Amino acid sequence: MSTAMLVPDLVRSRAAEGDDDVALVVEGGERLTYGGWHRRSSALARALVAGGVRPGDRVGLFFDNAWWTDYAVSYLAAHKAGAAAVPLSPRFSEPELARVLDHAGVALLVCPPELAGLLPPVALAHPHDLEVGQSEDDFQAPAGADDLAEIIYTSGTTGSAKGVACSHASILVHDLPGGGGGAASFLHAFPIGTNAAQECLRMPLRRPATAVVLPSFDPEVLCAAVAQRRIRGLQLVPAMAQLVVDSRAPERCDLSSVQRLTLSSAPAPPGLWGQLATAFPHAALFNAYALTESGSARTVTRYDPARPESVGHPVGGSEVRVADEAGADLPAGETGEILLRHRGGRGRQYYRDSAATAAAFVGDWLRTGDIGYLDGEGCLHLVDRKKDVVISGGLNISSVEVENALYEHPEVLEAAVFGVPHDVLGQDVAAAVAVRVPTEARELQAFVRERLGEHKVPRRLLFVEGLPRNASGKVVKLELRERFAEQPPAAEPVLPRSDLEAAVAATWQDVLGLPDVGVHDDFFDLGGHSLAATQIVARLQDSFDVELPPTAVFERPTVAELAATVSEAVTAVRSR
Repeated sequence: MSTAMLVPDLVRSRAAEGDDDVALVVEGGERLTYGGWHRRSSALARALVAGGVRPGDRVGLFFDNAWWTDYAVSYLAAHKAGAAAVPLSPRFSEPELARVLDHAGVALLVCPPELAGLLPPVALAHPHDLEVGQSEDDFQAPAGADDLAEIIYTSGTTGSAKGVACSHASILVHDLPGGGGGAASFLHAFPIGTNAAQECLRMPLRRPATAVVLPSFDPEVLCAAVAQRRIRGLQLVPAMAQLVVDSRAPERCDLSSVQRLTLSSAPAPPGLWGQLATAFPHAALFNAYALTESGSARTVTRYDPARPESVGHPVGGSEVRVADEAGADLPAGETGEILLRHRGGRGRQYYRDSAATAAAFVGDWLRTGDIGYLDGEGCLHLVDRKKDVVISGGLNISSVEVENALYEHPEVLEAAVFGVPHDVLGQDVAAAVAVRVPTEARELQAFVRERLGEHKVPRRLLFVEGLPRNASGKVVKLELRERFAEQPPAAEPVLPRSDLEAAVAATWQDVLGLPDVGVHDDFFDLGGHSLAATQIVARLQDSFDVELPPTAVFERPTVAELAATVSEAVTAVRSR
């Protein structure tokens, strides 16, 4: 078997160039030099092999960010032992962790003693228990470019987490953009076990740059660390970035050292970019688009106010296509599924899941499941996740577009939009929203209506303290759908209480083709639409010989409310 360039080769090179240079720092905790990383990982690799680990075995690494330096040593040791690393963290529940360990076929699980109590019964080893000094002797089992290097378990936003198998070649085929050289180059708070964390782990190996890691995400701690260490680069997900600007911590800290801020892992609300430009006045703002499955294939763009939803052009040997349902390429401006690949052919696949691999990959092209389009300059624009497009009354509604409209409201802190079942329309637009101060649902609906039109207004709103997110910062919409499903059933409809309410209800029943209508039923929940609203207004004007605003049903969408509007109009006519 021929050998290949491996991650350990990079740390050897860095250690030779600057043994005492600091590679990794846990904010408020330990730091790790390149030389220490190299020697400690060799000692641990030797101990792993002595403990029975063989080339091709899978070694689980169960850590959180407080033990980032131990994690880095253990990750490198697994590679030096010829094994594949399986990064894990306490974000997994115990049943899910047990499933993952079984699925990956983990031979040994390495973790700090403090976390051992969170684990199911499994063969354990602790990094410091296995290490026997820092021997100057190197250690490296041979490995090939296509051998398994690591298994990253996806965030599982739409179901159980899948294991993505990554070869040595697939994790080293590109260089990530990062802060420049020198001390404390970049900072991140990505949790162990995520693709973003793995990329940040290797960044100091590709170029001399100290990586500062937060033990847990906290906006105040992040901003204080940036100011104190004069951080040059920041790697964040949009949810973290939003919390940073909302905390107002940037107003209390000097963040002028930041030269580059990159958002990744999820779409960013357009309004967030302007807030970041104010918070980090000297930083170039970048948006990166990639998936765990896409590996090195990605797009990157510098934020452009003219097209805030763009995620840029493919970089570093990446290629992007937009295709229709049959897989044929679509011309510029037409929306379809986004496909990514790297020209080096160093793709990834699902571990022990040939059916999922066949469904997700067409040759070496990854079907991302995202919907978007390429503009005339070849720049990629995201529209939505394919699974999150709401199909209501035969119309395709982008959940991202509705979310962005909600984010424009000054009191909305977080918003997630998705489809829920509707007997008439197939799906209805629903939204879970976290707000800064109590806000009426009707106000948010009117806000969206003004910007997007009636058919995109969320008919069902759920106010939450915060959105459920996975370790990558992505919203778990599956959980939100379950919350809607768990809501108590609607009460029995209230019958009309006056002749006027009975007349309005009868008009609704006739126009909408319904046998019964309660006075508190929402017009749009019943399947109403713009044409039906216009018909109802016209009929009520004829019946009562009054003038009603064309938007009467939109503004007063229940029988009781609309009847009150008609009553006011009748009173106005009689008082003339």
